[in-house]
Amino acid sequence: MSHSLHVHQFRLLTPDAVQHVQFLLSNAPFTDGRATATDAAKAVKNNLQIDLSNQTVLPQLQQIIGNSLVGESRFHDTFYASRAYQFLFSKCETGMGYGKHVDSPLMGNPPVRTDLAMTVFLDDPSTYEGGELVICSGDGEVSYKPAAGEAVVYPCQYLHYVKEVTKGVRRVCVTWFQCSVRSAEQRQILADIKRAHAQAAAVDPQGEQAQLLLQAWSNLLRMWAEV
Repeated sequence: MSHSLHVHQFRLLTPDAVQHVQFLLSNAPFTDGRATATDAAKAVKNNLQIDLSNQTVLPQLQQIIGNSLVGESRFHDTFYASRAYQFLFSKCETGMGYGKHVDSPLMGNPPVRTDLAMTVFLDDPSTYEGGELVICSGDGEVSYKPAAGEAVVYPCQYLHYVKEVTKGVRRVCVTWFQCSVRSAEQRQILADIKRAHAQAAAVDPQGEQAQLLLQAWSNLLRMWAEV
C-alpha cells in the first residue's frame, strides 16, 4: 500500500518472525535512546534503545530484519536502496515519545546518506495507546500505527515525530537507506514505468509496447542512477 508523500506501508515480517523478535526483545537490555541522537533531536528524543555494542540479542534481531529485506522486492525495484544503516531497536514506555525532528542527512562511518527511513512496528497496536508515527508536509500531518510486522518507509526530508505513548509499550526497528536514485519523484516514475512494462510484457513480452517501456525505464535509470 502506498500513501501520499511517497510513503509506503507494507508487511515486512511474517507472524513467526514477529513472534521471534518479540521474544528476543522481552529479554533485551535497553539504555537511553538519546545516545544515538544528533543535533536538535537530542532535545526531543525520549525513548529506550538496545545498545549498539550489544553482542547477544542485537545481532539476532538484526539478522531477522536483514533476512526479511532480502526477500522484499520493493527495496530493489521501487526504492533502489543501495546501502543501509544498521538496524536500531527502540521502545517507548508510558510517557515516552519522540518530538518533531528531521533525521541527520549522513549517518555512520563510512557515512550512509539518509534518503529513506524505515520504521518496522513490532507490537500489536491494540496493546498500547498513542505512539503513532506522524509524518509532516505542507499538506498536513499523516499518522501511522500499523499492525505488528508492517513497515513504513518514507523520504527523510520530511519532519516527523512519534506521539507520546499513554498506555503500554511501543517497540520498533528503525533504519535508513541510501538510494542509487536520490529523488523520490524519480523513483516513483521508474516504479510506474516498470509496472506498466510488466503489464505489457504479460500480454506480449516481445511486443513493441513492452520493448519501448523497458527502453524508457533503462534509459531513465541510466540517467538518474548513482553507482
